[in-house]
Amino acid sequence: MNAALRILLLSVLAGRAFAAPAPSAAGDAPSGRPISLAEAYERALGVSDDLAGRFETVSEAWARVSELWSAVQPRLSLKASEFVQDSSSSRDKPEVKFTLRQPLFTGLREFLALRAAKAKGRASELELLRAKDLLYLDVAGAYLDLHGLHRELDIRFALVGITKERIRELKERERIGRSRKSEVLAAESQLAGLVADLAEAKRRELGAQEVLRFLTGIPERLVPESMEPQPAAGVEGYIASSRSRGDVAARREDLAAAKDATESFRRGRWPFAALDGNYYLKRSESQKDVKWDLTVSAELPLYQGLQTSAQVRQGQARERAAEAALSAALRRAETEVRTAHADLLAGMEVVAALERAVSLAEANAKAQTEDYRLGLVTNLDVLGALNALQQARLRLESSRVDVVFSRFRLAAASGLAAGAYPR
Repeated sequence: MNAALRILLLSVLAGRAFAAPAPSAAGDAPSGRPISLAEAYERALGVSDDLAGRFETVSEAWARVSELWSAVQPRLSLKASEFVQDSSSSRDKPEVKFTLRQPLFTGLREFLALRAAKAKGRASELELLRAKDLLYLDVAGAYLDLHGLHRELDIRFALVGITKERIRELKERERIGRSRKSEVLAAESQLAGLVADLAEAKRRELGAQEVLRFLTGIPERLVPESMEPQPAAGVEGYIASSRSRGDVAARREDLAAAKDATESFRRGRWPFAALDGNYYLKRSESQKDVKWDLTVSAELPLYQGLQTSAQVRQGQARERAAEAALSAALRRAETEVRTAHADLLAGMEVVAALERAVSLAEANAKAQTEDYRLGLVTNLDVLGALNALQQARLRLESSRVDVVFSRFRLAAASGLAAGAYPR
């Protein structure tokens, strides 16, 4: 075995083959602007069109609260009129006045409607909060995809480099008659497949770059930071947390709003009273001495064509729909927590098993190298052992990324605020 190959093999076995070749040497190693997950999320918050739309929905909901609040406040207006009659004996009757109307009692229907609108406003805010959590999950997924592809590219670059070095040595040995032509062809065939795999990984890396750039609005090539798997606590704590996550809490507010709306409809049968007042700035000659007047009125609805009953039935139907939506949200949240937690635990087991597989593959590569030195195995056997080691490392890195993402899924399913997510 020549000195260059020994150096390369020792580098592989020591794990340094994970490092990408320098850009000057390979020209294709992942490079670009370093970015943390926290920064990626902050950038995504600023450019998300979905969040912008949801924010306007929240603004509209609270504007509706202000609109309903005006229903219980006094109304003041300035009115002017001119009464003209087709009669030679009658006079025009000009009138300019301030009018005031103040509802005195309406069965508190306006206050119930106002309370329902506030519940809807809170529900919109909770939906916005949930949308932020899901955006964090989307950013984390894109971030981890790109990170995983960069690790994959590092390994595939190293694997191609190892194979090229082995082919160079095989050709040298073939020239002096110590290797067969078939060995060289087999190694070159393997190299062609590895180059194709590398090209496919580059293509997927470009796609992952575009996804993360779209989410963050950063036009540069991005290089995520390394992230390691984290263990999780018992599932019951996450389930308890999920019962108050944004979308579940929003459904509770929807149910409260539906109940207030139904009660407001019921009180359509109640009496109502109002105070009306006028202050006159200008009146006809016959009434010019009367400067103001007040009217207190009351009304008891007796028959409205079953309108109130129909409205109550509609409200009750909305209550049942809101209850069903709340139940579905609770069950969905628990299912998502249990699934993410199970995936995380299983993924941790897979990572532990693959770490052992990598350790054994390293030992096998060392043994194959020693046997090659003693002439007990062929050059292709050594190459196969090194390839097996790199393939095991590829699986390990992929599994680590899956485990980290499962941790983020668990955080999102349990309704943790974005600031509390694992970094």
